[in-house]
Order: sequence, then C-alpha cells, then structure tokens
Amino acid sequence: MKRFFKIESIPSFFAWGYSFFIGRSRIVEEIYSGVAEEVLSKISSGRILDVGTGPGFLPVKIAREAPELEISGIDISGAMVKLARKNSERAGFCEQVKFFKGSAESMPFEKEYFDFCLSTFSFHHWSNPVACLREIFRVLKRGGEAWIYDIRKDVSKEASNNFKKRYGLFFYILLNLVKIHSSVTLKRVEEVLSKEIGFSQKILEDKGILIKIKLIKGV
Repeated sequence: MKRFFKIESIPSFFAWGYSFFIGRSRIVEEIYSGVAEEVLSKISSGRILDVGTGPGFLPVKIAREAPELEISGIDISGAMVKLARKNSERAGFCEQVKFFKGSAESMPFEKEYFDFCLSTFSFHHWSNPVACLREIFRVLKRGGEAWIYDIRKDVSKEASNNFKKRYGLFFYILLNLVKIHSSVTLKRVEEVLSKEIGFSQKILEDKGILIKIKLIKGV
C-alpha cells in the first residue's frame, strides 16, 4: 500500500511515551544488546554516529562496554534529543556520548569525521533514504562501515513463528501492528541500494524480524 505521508520524527507529545515503552521493552532490549555486541566486535575505539538515535539507549549501552569510543547521536526530533541527553546524563555518560538535533539528510558534522555509523528502527522514517545514505557516506571515513537495522515487513513465516514462540501471542500481534507502519520490505531496500550512494560494498543480511544493511566505504 502506498503511503500518502511519511513522518520522519516522532511528535513531541509521543516522544516520552515512546521512550517509556522502548526503555522497558524486553524485545527492544534484546535487539539493542545484540546490535551492541555486533558493533563492539567490529570497533572498540574511535568515533561512532547513531543516526535516528531516539531516546539514546543504544549509544549508552555501547558506551558502557567501550570507554574509548566517542559516540554521537543525531535525531530530527528535538524532544527525543532532550530525552537522550537526560538518559545519558542519568547513566553517567554525558561526556562520552553527545546528542544533536538534525536531519539525516544534512548532518552538522565534517566530512569523513566518523569511523563507524549505525542506525536502528529509523530507515523506514526517512522520506529521502538515498539522500540520507549519501550523507552517511559523506561523514564516514574511508574504509569505514555503516550498519542499518530496521524491522522487516516481509518477515519469513519461519522467523514470524519463532518470534511468536519466544515472546507469545500478545507481542506477536503487537509486532504485526508495528509492521503496518514502522517497517521496510526487502524490495524497497534493494530499490534504494540500486541508486548511486557512493559505497563500494552493499550487503543485506536477514536477521529474522530485522533486516540489516551493511555498507562499506572504499579506501
């Protein structure tokens, strides 16, 4: 079904509720833990950027395990940035983890500033994903990688059944409701990646209910 509008940022009056839910969700916690583990197996020092950082839980989780990482998060929602800063301060990482308000299409960072870029649950919000990926390419150092995770709308039957067995009927129904808006199809991702976005390698990984886009910038 074609969308007639796309919301890039969560409205201010929804930001607190979203943060409350994400911060207490076992499913999101497990996803963030898995993503953090993958990221830390790749990089333990340098600069990381989290695009569409929301309440900033993932950057803080990564910071706990990697004190030598300098982590930045950016979000188009000012309300989310305020929440992320509060969450970072509360956790004691406000010096290591910084948050900025801005669009993924035009980020306030220098060219080739980051060693690694990351994004979770944000890709489906981007009204112009090609422009966003080109901007990620711009701020990423040569030889750097960008890993983008999002919920997959066209989840396989096997992955869907495994999710239902693990989390139960309630969360299975909730997942299907979330997929109506907050998800992407493999076809859509492939369509975006077929455009000229600069990266020398573009790899897609099936992660069950998630799809992972791995982009590598040539040296």
